[in-house]
Amino acid sequence: MNPFYISAYKSPEFFCDREKETSILTETVTNGRNIMLYSLRRMGKTGLIKHLYFNLSQNTDYQLIYLDIYRTKNVQDFVNELANAMLSIQKKQWYQKAFDLIKSLRPVITINPVTGSMEAEIKAVNSEQSLSNLDVIFNFFEKFSTKVIIAIDEFQQITEYPESGFEALLRSKIQFLNNVNFIYSGSNRRIISSMFNDYNRPFYQSCNTLYLEKISFDVYTTFISKLMLENGRKIDTSTVENGLKWTESYSWYTQNFFNRLWGKGVKTITESTLFDVEMDIFAEKERDFVELRNLLPVNQMNLLTAIAKENQVQKPNAIDFIKKHRLGSASSVNSALKVLENKEIIYFENGVYKVYDVFLTRFLQS
Repeated sequence: MNPFYISAYKSPEFFCDREKETSILTETVTNGRNIMLYSLRRMGKTGLIKHLYFNLSQNTDYQLIYLDIYRTKNVQDFVNELANAMLSIQKKQWYQKAFDLIKSLRPVITINPVTGSMEAEIKAVNSEQSLSNLDVIFNFFEKFSTKVIIAIDEFQQITEYPESGFEALLRSKIQFLNNVNFIYSGSNRRIISSMFNDYNRPFYQSCNTLYLEKISFDVYTTFISKLMLENGRKIDTSTVENGLKWTESYSWYTQNFFNRLWGKGVKTITESTLFDVEMDIFAEKERDFVELRNLLPVNQMNLLTAIAKENQVQKPNAIDFIKKHRLGSASSVNSALKVLENKEIIYFENGVYKVYDVFLTRFLQS
């Protein structure tokens, strides 16, 4: 069994650190407060939530609901995601009551051919009916005998819904819930930060905030070395550190890289094994590069490549940087910079611009 999980949460022994963050989340939601959790993409927010839920699941006082609304396009989709998240809880007392409630909303019930689980689609005639269905579900939460904690991943997606004023309407409903607490998770930092920090937005200062940083090299090195040793692999500390330098200690890229490393089946992992994994990633990223090159205008692709080659850039519109990478005019660079940032291909943090995709960065540097 590969101990480096990428898309699923297994158990605490396969989860790296986040002790402080877990403690903050636990203290907040179990004491009746909501919290906004945000970070760069692929920093491990979902894994952290699942880790929190694993710990809280040992306590029968909580009903734990998780939904990812990234693919939702409107309020009806939101209600359907919430309904299906409710049905995923297998506790007998909860499930029967939740099923009866959702059944009263006259859903279309289907069986997922892949997972075998039951799925409900509540088809509303209009947005007013969707909002009414949401009220019914929230009332159910309020009357339930135990505390309900709901984590909504990619929460910023509600700002894209066509229903006018849903952000304000949802806030008005949530503020009167006494038996429910929320974790609002988001990876579009610009939007979700605005939602909770701009004084003219409905969710302004309505909850605590927690920003997820990278896991430190020392902590990750110890974690990886321990997993390797316990599962029959030998690897020097320096080799682990070189792998972490390559992934810059980003959670998803690190897990992915060492998952591949493990998958090589080599009992004694060396720098040569690391190189083989890097070459595998480059072969994949070459296809992504070709697609990007076909999608992006030349000025944007050139700027993206230049930022990647430098690894990080303080002033991409500086004359020296523009000349070095032959990027044309400063106005062209500024225009490309704005578009790449809005598309979340690059990001700005701690005074520098970087490319989001670490593996793509390494490919462009090569």
